[in-house]
Amino acid sequence: MKYLFVVILLSFSIGSPAFSDPAATLIINEIRKEKRRKVIRYSPQLEAVAAAHANDMASQGYFSHTGANGSSIGDRTTAQGYKWCFVAENIARGQQSLVEVMAGWKASKGHYKNMTHKKAGEFGLARGPDNYWVMVLAAPC
Repeated sequence: MKYLFVVILLSFSIGSPAFSDPAATLIINEIRKEKRRKVIRYSPQLEAVAAAHANDMASQGYFSHTGANGSSIGDRTTAQGYKWCFVAENIARGQQSLVEVMAGWKASKGHYKNMTHKKAGEFGLARGPDNYWVMVLAAPC
């Protein structure tokens, strides 16, 4: 119920989602709270991983967890210099707002599992051209 209130509140306060949007941190931590998970923090480094993949998908015209060059989320995160012990990725396409994409991921079993994973400690989120969205969740080693 609290999540619904937050979503309604944010839908009036969010225009175009910006990188490092504190609203994303608020929403994901409300979702995690429902599962009694610890709060996670925003990572500019993981945002860079997410942005690169969102932009690549948009520019190359594909939608996949596998990069156009065959890379995995682990490969892309490592290439950004992030030393991870856990990494997961959510992707979406077409959602018009942060509230919409987060609600969609919450409603999807696999995406929800990533967002509430007990090992996740940080996340980054990016919205690329043509509404390609990528969230990277990770735990540093």
